[in-house]
This record gives sequence, C-alpha cells and structure tokens, in this order.
Amino acid sequence: MWSLFAVGFVILSTGHPVTLPQFDSFWLRLSFWWLALALYLAISPFYALLTDGIWCKLFRGPIPLIFLSTPLLLMATYGAGAILTVLFVPGSPPFEVMTWQMNLRNIVVAHAFETIALLWLLPSMRARKAANDPEGRHVILAGRKVALTGILRVKAAEHYLEVHSESGVETVRERMATLLDQVDETDGIQTHRSHWVAKAQAVKLSGSNLRLVDGTDVPVARGRMEDVRQWLNSLEADRLAS
Repeated sequence: MWSLFAVGFVILSTGHPVTLPQFDSFWLRLSFWWLALALYLAISPFYALLTDGIWCKLFRGPIPLIFLSTPLLLMATYGAGAILTVLFVPGSPPFEVMTWQMNLRNIVVAHAFETIALLWLLPSMRARKAANDPEGRHVILAGRKVALTGILRVKAAEHYLEVHSESGVETVRERMATLLDQVDETDGIQTHRSHWVAKAQAVKLSGSNLRLVDGTDVPVARGRMEDVRQWLNSLEADRLAS
C-alpha cells in the first residue's frame, strides 16, 4: 500500500506547475499532497459516519464510492491548499489555489486509488492478517475479527452478509468476496454466489441442495455442482483416512 501511495505522490507532485499555479516548487507540491492525505485520513472516520447515516435515511443500498469520496477529497485538497498558501505564499487568495481542471483530475486519480485499495489491497491485508493470527484462524468482516471456527455458514443478502453461528445469526455490512478472499477449500466451500458453507457442516448432496448437519438445505448452483461433489468426496476420503 505504501508503494502505491509513493508512486501516486511522485506522479502528482511532479506534474506541470500549471496544475498548482501558486506552488511552483516540487517540495511545495509534494507537501501539498502529504498534507491533503493527512487531512483526508483525519476527517474520513467522522465524515463516513455522518454520510452513511444521512444516506441510509434517504436511500436504500450502498453509497457509490465516487459520491462518497468526492466531497471528502475536495475538503482535504482545498484545506491543504489554503494552509500552504497562508504559510508560504502570503497575500495570495488561500482558496483559489485549486482549478476546476485540477479538481477533476484529483477526483479521477483518487477514485482509481480507492478502488484499487478496496478491491485488492485491503482484502489481501485482511487475509494475510487472518492467516498469521497466532490465536487461530479468523476472518475480518465489517472491520471486526470473527473466529472462523465459529462460522457455520454465510448467506449474502443484498449488500449484507448473514453470518450463521452456534450463537445465532448476525447481519453485517460486507461483501461475500471479502469472506472468500480469507478462506479456502480446507475451511468450506461456496455452493452458490450467495452461499458459503463451513466444512464441518456439510453432509451430502440432496438434489440441487447441500444438506447440512442441522438439516438445512443450502442451494448449489448448477455450475458449481461438480466442484461441490468433488469437494465432498475429498472430505469423505480424508475422514476415512483419519
């Protein structure tokens, strides 16, 4: 992640000075981006809570990432520009350092970086952390660590996950892909785009369903039927061998 930040900052700070007309030195432009990032990180937790609450009251479904991040990005960049202008370019209008071309470029670049982080970097870091946990296997769901051995099955419902465990069902705002990035076939199997089952819960195939220990039938997608059948056969072979 730090490598990604470093590459992006070098690209942005070495851009032509016309994109930051009041900051004509490399070090001022680099300072601008570091300060903007610091403001972005400092504001984001409070901003996310506020916007999520407002969005949930007005609309259904998740907030599109670009809608969420654009106001935050503008606050961070305008704040950084104003601070550096007051400190190093006195007498210049502090809030006129940004042009519409620069705002547009910043929104596009930031959206690309945020998308990469959410789809690749964060799931990868979560999976690595779970795999190296000395206390046992865990997964990170909605920012919380959950013991993998306690999960019986998981069902995706719109933009949420229903996590079934021995203590009941908990609904968390998370994607199925986040769970799948942290588990493998030794933990369980995805029977359907909306269903994942822990290894210890699987019993047998019953038509187009997977029968579980508690008698629940979980649907198996037609395209996954053969994979599930082979997975069950491998589980049975392991049980006989042990």
